[in-house]
Amino acid sequence: MSDPAFTILLPVHRPPALLPHAIASVLAQQRQDFELFIICDGAPPETVACAEDFARRDDRIRVFAHPKGARSGEEYRHQALQLARGRLVGHIGDDDLWLPNHLTELARLLAEVDFGNLLHVEVDTQGDVALIAGDLANPVTRQRMMERTFNIFGMTVACYRLSAYRALPIGWSPAPPGLAPDLHMWRRFLAQSDLRFGTRAAVTTVKFAAGSRPGWSMERRAAEMAAWAGRVSDPGFEADLTLRVLNRLNAMHDATHREANRLQAKLQLRIQQNARLRDRLHALKATLSWRLTRPFRRLARLLKRS
Repeated sequence: MSDPAFTILLPVHRPPALLPHAIASVLAQQRQDFELFIICDGAPPETVACAEDFARRDDRIRVFAHPKGARSGEEYRHQALQLARGRLVGHIGDDDLWLPNHLTELARLLAEVDFGNLLHVEVDTQGDVALIAGDLANPVTRQRMMERTFNIFGMTVACYRLSAYRALPIGWSPAPPGLAPDLHMWRRFLAQSDLRFGTRAAVTTVKFAAGSRPGWSMERRAAEMAAWAGRVSDPGFEADLTLRVLNRLNAMHDATHREANRLQAKLQLRIQQNARLRDRLHALKATLSWRLTRPFRRLARLLKRS
């Protein structure tokens, strides 16, 4: 059997209500040359059973059942990647969905870079889409990610060459308190000066962030994800979602343009105010009283220094 092009990591720690939808979106990819590693980080027995049921039906799927690891079980991801056969690595969360074009676009990106991301698109509770914009090819963006709590993409749209991962001094491992596991890992790539970085402007995923759904039951989250899973399989959904993201980008651009105009007007006003103050100062210095009091001002400065 030939090696697959892709190794996909799917970590999961909760009940299996969402998991089948995430797995199904992987199995529905246009490109089928992948292996899928489902990494159960202290997940309940029913989640392991669900994953193993998929594995029995598709030999490209492997299940790794572990007790709960530190933080998000990052060390289990590292262990799994020691067994990876794919040249390219992708990720998906159990509460995320891939569009059928995801692996196709991931391969196009990794033909040019060693580590990068596709567009990070989130769905809010009203069904509207939000985009985290940024370009990993921009050194300023990378510097901000290295120095601040700033991240332009999550795990589901991240990708890297397995060779680049294995060349890192340290791979996936528990992040320190207060730092997100994915950003902790991305910094390890970004610290390598010999790697190529980039972002591909392709809409290939939808994320349903748990943090924006406080108090939601698993049943409610599963119903939401099921509804979107039905739409993802529609041939026209990719174009529709891309258009919605472009509209959001245009709105962001317009808002930025308005803010830039506001700041420019404020700056111009400050320049005019400074010019008026400068003219008043010059006029004051030209008066007789200014010239007559000059010795006293000089004396006052000397006394202040002493």
